Amino acid sequence: MIKEKEEFIQFLQELKLSDIDTIISRFEKYYQLLIEYNQHINLFSRATPVSNLWTHHFLDSLLPLKVIDFSNKKIMDFGSGGGLPGIPVKLAVPSCKMVLIDSIHKRVRATSEMILKMELSDCESICSRLEDYDTDEKFDYLLCRAVKMEKRYFGPIKRLLKPEGMMLLYKAKDYSDIAALNPRELIKEDLSYGRRVIYALAPSMLR
Repeated sequence: MIKEKEEFIQFLQELKLSDIDTIISRFEKYYQLLIEYNQHINLFSRATPVSNLWTHHFLDSLLPLKVIDFSNKKIMDFGSGGGLPGIPVKLAVPSCKMVLIDSIHKRVRATSEMILKMELSDCESICSRLEDYDTDEKFDYLLCRAVKMEKRYFGPIKRLLKPEGMMLLYKAKDYSDIAALNPRELIKEDLSYGRRVIYALAPSMLR
C-alpha cells in the first residue's frame, strides 16, 4: 500500500469514524474517478503525483471533522472544482446533505457524473456563481478551500448561512484575504505536506 494512502487510513482511524472499511472503499472509487476524469478536465494539478490525492486532497478535506460533527447537517462547498472538499466530507459523513457549487460548467458536469457513479444521495453539483445562486435553503456550514475571499461574497454567504451557521476556510500560509475579519482559528496542523489551518467565520463577522 502506498504511504499516502496509509497516512489517510491512519487519519480516519484517529477520527474514530464507524465502518472505516466502507469509507475507504468509497474513497477508492472516488480516487479512480478523479484520475479518470482528470485526463480530460483539469480537476486537480496534473503535475501532482496521483498518490498525493490521499493526503493533499482527501485527508486535507476532512480536517474539520477533528472538531466538527457534520452528521445530518446541510453543507455547501463553494468553489468545489473537482468536488473538494465537499465529496470527501460526504463520503466520510453520509448523513449530511451536500451541495457543490462551481461556476465552470465542465467541472460541474464531471462532479455530477461522479456523484451518480458513486450513488451518493442528498448530494448535488450546481453550476452557478455564488452571488447568482437563488435558493431559500439555509446551510449549517459553507466550506471554502480554493477561492480567495472577496467582499462581494459576503452578502450571499450571510444569506445562505443559518444565523448560527459557520463558514470554514482552508488555508496554508497566506490568509490575507480574511485577516481583517479576525477569523477564529479552528484547527492548525503541521502535516506531511505542510501546514494547514482551518478558520471559521460566523455570519456576523462578514462586514
